[in-house]
Amino acid sequence: APLALPRHYTLYETSAPELSAPWWTTFENEELNTLMAMALKENLTLSEAWARLRQAAALHKSRSSALFPTLSGEAGADTTERGGDTTTTSDTAYLGLAASYELDLWGRIRSLKEAEGERLLASRADMEATAVTLAGEVCQTWIDLIATREEIRLVTAQMNLNQTLLAALERRFENSLISVVDFLRQRKVIEQQRAEMPELAERETILENRLALLLGKPPGQAPPVTTHTLPALGPLPATGIPADLLAMRPDVRAAGLRLKAGEWEIAAARADRLPALSITARARFSSDQVQTLFDNWFLNLAANLTGPIFDAGRRTAEVARARAQAEESLALYRRVVLTALTEVENSLMGEGHKKETLTALNQQLTTSRLTLTESERRYTQGVTDYVTLLAELKELQSLERKIVQERALLIKKRIALYRALGGHWPQTLTGAPPSSKG
Repeated sequence: APLALPRHYTLYETSAPELSAPWWTTFENEELNTLMAMALKENLTLSEAWARLRQAAALHKSRSSALFPTLSGEAGADTTERGGDTTTTSDTAYLGLAASYELDLWGRIRSLKEAEGERLLASRADMEATAVTLAGEVCQTWIDLIATREEIRLVTAQMNLNQTLLAALERRFENSLISVVDFLRQRKVIEQQRAEMPELAERETILENRLALLLGKPPGQAPPVTTHTLPALGPLPATGIPADLLAMRPDVRAAGLRLKAGEWEIAAARADRLPALSITARARFSSDQVQTLFDNWFLNLAANLTGPIFDAGRRTAEVARARAQAEESLALYRRVVLTALTEVENSLMGEGHKKETLTALNQQLTTSRLTLTESERRYTQGVTDYVTLLAELKELQSLERKIVQERALLIKKRIALYRALGGHWPQTLTGAPPSSKG
């Protein structure tokens, strides 16, 4: 049954502007643009995809050559001795051309050529899908690195604040205004934050090395990331209608092209069960003496008609195999299309829910700051103990870190949406990185 596509997405914006430039330019960050350009030029996984595309192009050219006659040269020399009363020796030399051509009576050769042509286009779409994945991974790694550094700066600032509070508590303890327990509790908070710093530093290094790998660089040799704050999000991109994914998603196009290739394979397998007509021609110059090589020549023209009589069901089985392969390609195509629709829906819903989460967290942060201010006043007046104040302080500092993490996740939801939509920018990629020659 035909695959029924929904008329529109659950969340969509009809007035959103069409995205003509690559999606990462919406972040308006030249550093990110530079990293993307470098990745699309030097990433090794993308270089592998370009190499596979060149292989497919060569194979397509090879299959296309079967539509034309083949011409080959031949040359040789023979020495013959005849015995008897007297021994005679004769030298024969020949030089000639041989041509052969299979008439494509039933379209078998052309079907194979068309199938290979569809696979060539699918290989191009595979390369574009690799570029889409690469762009998303570079941007996500860049966002994670910026967020991690923001978190490191935030924890450092929180530790400095806690150190100031600890110094104030130490003075109050020396004046017998608080118990040693309050002093130790505050020091424990600082020690907990100090214990988290190595893990954050390790995450930063891992992200730097991952970015270098995506750029085709050894660890430590990637361009430095100097952006200090997470970029702001613009409006949602125009998602179009679900049917647009059939053209905008390179993985969907690749699956569809391989489905077409399977149909041509079935046609070729069917034609292979019919008789084949081949024509051969040979022109040869020959002579018993090399000096008179071109004095004698002959032309031979032959046509051969061959057809299967008994092959133990091999050709019939080949047709069945081609049909089963086409059915597999059809199921794969349907799965890829449904996966693409699901990814767009999940990205749209995910961004909406993440924005709601951030709104609630920012409101909670505002309330937490007011609560901390009131707790400080009440603690100074001796109405509440330090445990209450410390709990409010820890909650506030935890919220500040969580908001940084959630902001990064929100941006990554948008990146996931861009990846899910695909877009036309990969189709503008031209040429492959120059291959190294040993």
